[in-house]
Amino acid sequence: MLKKSRKISPAEIISFSKHKISRKDIDKDVLSIAERLEIEGHSSYVVGGFIRDSILGLVPKDFDIATDATPEQIRRIIPKSRIIGRRFKIVHARFGRKIIEISTFRSSDQRHIEKSSQGLVLRDNTYGSIEEDAFRRDFTINSLYLNMKTMDILDFVGGYQDLNNKRLKSIGDSSERFREDPVRILRAIRFKAKLGLELDPELEKNIVSLSHLLDEIPSGRNYEETIKMFLTGNSIEILDQMQKFNLTKYLIPMTNDFLKSKKDRRFIKTALRNTDARYKANKTLTPSFLFSVLLWPAFSRRIDAINSKKIRLSKINNISNFILKKHSAKCFLPKHIQNSIKEIWELQILLLKIPEKSKIAFRRKLFRAGYDFLLLREKSGENVTKVSKWWSDRVSNVKKR
Repeated sequence: MLKKSRKISPAEIISFSKHKISRKDIDKDVLSIAERLEIEGHSSYVVGGFIRDSILGLVPKDFDIATDATPEQIRRIIPKSRIIGRRFKIVHARFGRKIIEISTFRSSDQRHIEKSSQGLVLRDNTYGSIEEDAFRRDFTINSLYLNMKTMDILDFVGGYQDLNNKRLKSIGDSSERFREDPVRILRAIRFKAKLGLELDPELEKNIVSLSHLLDEIPSGRNYEETIKMFLTGNSIEILDQMQKFNLTKYLIPMTNDFLKSKKDRRFIKTALRNTDARYKANKTLTPSFLFSVLLWPAFSRRIDAINSKKIRLSKINNISNFILKKHSAKCFLPKHIQNSIKEIWELQILLLKIPEKSKIAFRRKLFRAGYDFLLLREKSGENVTKVSKWWSDRVSNVKKR
């Protein structure tokens, strides 16, 4: 049941004349959700990333809404929506392939928050006011609320000034916030790299001292965070920052083992640079290709003479299963992702067997992904130039037909 909101303390109000975010920049489906909630007597605000990125002159990718309606009320009001999450109930509203996240204002009442002995929040579904919600968020730059009718921004925590100063600060004690949810450590690194922010000294100190808490993250969340870190256009900077703070061993331990190798680091960075370019060009990116890259050094080191035509696919399959099982223990990979990774790796062998296996390779569902992977290997300095040229000629001929 929705907790009765206490009186909202004065917030700094940033008008349109200062922030310059236009109503026409707001997604039409977000406005539709706000209208439906208002008709039913609820308030709603755009919150978080859209405001943050717009103020910094970036093109926002996502819209999140915060409201005083409970998840159950939202679900009843908004068509094609569903409640997700157990720790924090939120609502996903689907519009075609687009998903808009809607959350209910959270309470500052700590009595009903269920935590582990280490301070990790296990369950938190007590609701409150917009002011309470503002102080429950992670960083000040993510705690700005845009009123879609007046186009004023409400700022309870000084986030607007921190954005202007390019400073990343925690709301409250960062050590407590990291203990509540260690993923916030990864989010801090992602925002630093993506937005070019300077870390607050206390925040930086606690990232270093509390990074071991990342061991507590469930493997499923590790998968989600890896995608957010490396498929959002700033993967090179993020990888550099993760290495600087010694965090790769928690998120991608099997990759971490090979980042000291000049050859393996060059291949991974070549691939990530290409991934960032594709993201900026709005081209398709897939988790399977990302993980096939990140795990390639661990895989290739277990294959003798990776460029040999004599290697058997049965050996490829056995080693692939070993690598993927070990990785999934820390960072869960869905079965369909694992199957795609295995096919990309198998194609690295099939593509070597020219011309006798060319018809088989061309018929493979992920031929293009395997071919692109081969080109990245060549670009990073591997001795596959002759093979990649042969396939490039064939691909070019197919395009001309």
